[in-house]
Amino acid sequence: MRPIAVGRKRRLILPVAGALLLVTPATAAALTAGVRTSPVGAATAATSSSPSAAVKHRTTHTAARRGCKKLFTVKMGEGAANLIYSGHRQVSEHALKVLGYIERCQRNPAAVAFVRGYDRYQARMHHARVVAAEAAAEAQRSGGSGGWAIPASVVQCESGGQNLPPNYAGASGYYQIIPSTWQAYGGTQYAPSAYQATAQQQAIVAARIWDGGAGANQWVCAG
Repeated sequence: MRPIAVGRKRRLILPVAGALLLVTPATAAALTAGVRTSPVGAATAATSSSPSAAVKHRTTHTAARRGCKKLFTVKMGEGAANLIYSGHRQVSEHALKVLGYIERCQRNPAAVAFVRGYDRYQARMHHARVVAAEAAAEAQRSGGSGGWAIPASVVQCESGGQNLPPNYAGASGYYQIIPSTWQAYGGTQYAPSAYQATAQQQAIVAARIWDGGAGANQWVCAG
């Protein structure tokens, strides 16, 4: 067998058969072999997907499993509570459902309890503002003035508009509320005695006692 060079290819002369066989150049053979996936190439392809895509997939799967269309951060939960519980109006049922959804759909499940506690705290503060606003409005309707929860004339007679410490009977504060009455109307949630609470907290309790005039007999000066 005698090779004859022709360009970049070689022809092999087969003396017996008298035929020519074209042999593929070495470069073409190398390219053909390169199409096959090597173990190294397979490993590279397996790890080429973005880590963020995997995290997003896990997050989406977790959200769907918890019945959530999206997940929220603690900061987003606090912002929603601050917005919903601002002002002096009652919070709607829809707004409460939104807060509950945000509580349940926290990105970090360990933060659910914290966000729920924050919402409850804001709800208590908001309730106090609503009650105080309603008490002030009731005082205005009842002839009160100066922002007092009961008629200003009664306040001036009882304490002179001063936050007084307990007297001989134990009555104290702007509205001169005795300890037993302060406790009976929920005042101890703010402070042990009336005068130790803020003016707004005292107004809340006084408004409950006054009850649109039904509780006027609780004050001597209201007679």
